[in-house]
Amino acid sequence: MKRKDTLKSLLSVEPGAEPGDEEAQTASGGEHTPSGAVRAMGLNLGQLKADAEEGRLLKQQLVHGLQVLDLDPSQIDPSFITDRLAEPAEEHFAALVSSIKDNGQLVPILARPHPKQPGRFQVAYGHRRLRAVEVLQLKVKAVVRELSDEEMVIAQGKENNDRRDLSFIERALFAQSLEDRGFNRGVLMAALSVDKTETTKLLSVARSIPTVVIQAIGPAPRAGRPRWIALSGLINQAGAEKKAQAIVAADSFKALTSDRRFETLFAALSAPGSDGTSREHWTDPAGRRAVTIQRSTTRTTFTFDERLQPKFGQYVADNLDKLFSEFRSKEGEGGQSS
Repeated sequence: MKRKDTLKSLLSVEPGAEPGDEEAQTASGGEHTPSGAVRAMGLNLGQLKADAEEGRLLKQQLVHGLQVLDLDPSQIDPSFITDRLAEPAEEHFAALVSSIKDNGQLVPILARPHPKQPGRFQVAYGHRRLRAVEVLQLKVKAVVRELSDEEMVIAQGKENNDRRDLSFIERALFAQSLEDRGFNRGVLMAALSVDKTETTKLLSVARSIPTVVIQAIGPAPRAGRPRWIALSGLINQAGAEKKAQAIVAADSFKALTSDRRFETLFAALSAPGSDGTSREHWTDPAGRRAVTIQRSTTRTTFTFDERLQPKFGQYVADNLDKLFSEFRSKEGEGGQSS
């Protein structure tokens, strides 16, 4: 199948069709492709399924009568809620621009009429596509719908959940921004596709770590949920916040990648300090440091490295009642009082 035919078939809304999106369709088929294009294609393959689903849903909307407009990008403002800490890697964005240049914008963005500025629009999702067509000096294809603020942020959050390209801390800040603007927990849970417990955890982390520190670190996509939670605990220790702000202000810190910035700050706050904190590790049978144990005079913190032993932390959490019973039993055997 030729490349263009493949792209068309991916966007079909007929039963059994597998739709797609220009972000994931930079080069397909058996033709010889320059190495740069192959690399660009590889950058986007991880988003293919989510983009295809987005394309399918939008095409279904069009079938039900929603009109696609060609709009001047200068007429369109971003969403009133920011969900990213930084622009995507330039190489990823360059691949998107190249794809739209070669194939056109196959999937429209979703926008609404601006609620306060007649004649203007506001993006619900598709910010990267909008930026790409601006670079190419093209009109942007947009489905325009009347959306309330709640519908707007839920649509924005749903797209991010489907694409799975927001890091944990970006999701946490998104939740915080929504709550700060007065949205209730039901809207937060719908926008983030999480339950009440996870929503509380996201908000707790976002509010525990100073915004200036989070922004200095950036999205840190490899850090993951457990380590951000651990960092929120570390930064609440006596003197840790002041120490963290001094670290993130250094030029040497700013020169690092986002993941390295996280690792640097985490290591600095985890190191033994004047407050008597000590740090040790539990190694798994392969000799890897799978659990970090940090002790102070008032608390002991276990940090599980999910990359080395996935689900081990959850197993321990699920068995705390059993572990506590065993602990109390051994206490009794030793003749100690509670």
